[in-house]
Amino acid sequence: MHPRLYRVLLVLYPRSFRREYREPMLQLFGDCVRERGAKVWLRTVPDLVRTVPVLRVEAVMGSGHIASKVIAMALIALGTVVFAMGLGGPAITAAILFAVVGTVAMGRGALVPVFRGERAPLRYAVVQTWWAPIAALAGAAMIFFGVGTIFEAHNWGGRIFGSTILMAFGFGMFLGLTRRPFARASGNGLILITTIPAFPVFWLVLPTVVALVIWVGVFTSGFDDKAVAPAAP
Repeated sequence: MHPRLYRVLLVLYPRSFRREYREPMLQLFGDCVRERGAKVWLRTVPDLVRTVPVLRVEAVMGSGHIASKVIAMALIALGTVVFAMGLGGPAITAAILFAVVGTVAMGRGALVPVFRGERAPLRYAVVQTWWAPIAALAGAAMIFFGVGTIFEAHNWGGRIFGSTILMAFGFGMFLGLTRRPFARASGNGLILITTIPAFPVFWLVLPTVVALVIWVGVFTSGFDDKAVAPAAP
């Protein structure tokens, strides 16, 4: 019974990892069961919990598919912020910075095209798809509130620091929109990441709804990197 259950749990690992290590792992587990019986699960379960997420992330980041990398980066960043939401303002600030820096570092190959190449004029970028005007509005709102809260003592780290972060996210939103017609996956990735500040202020409802609409729009529009000509306004 124990080896059969363990065989099923190995499906949690990435396919490439299973192809190489499945049989040795099954053999080792069988040896451990013969020596320790059911107590083997006391060591096996924590090992699965620890290694499966790491190997899954590595498999996604190591794949050549840019869409997988973009989606993984955005979800990791969002998960980090959501996890910190119950710890207060400074924790949210730190989580946002950690999430963004970490995901950009991991997916630098996926996000580098955002900073290279041609950019669409903003007047075209904001009408390229149905959700682009909403994203542009969210970016403008972050810049507006960033400027307006410079002297606010409790704005995600206090005064200029928190306001600078908010304005950086607003400008990042516009950068993602202007690059999206020429580097679709990278532009989408930056747009997803720059909506993240809206989620911690869920009690205001509207910012979170706007962020969710943008995420739905990005995911439904696809991630292939074919150039998308911006529509004329």
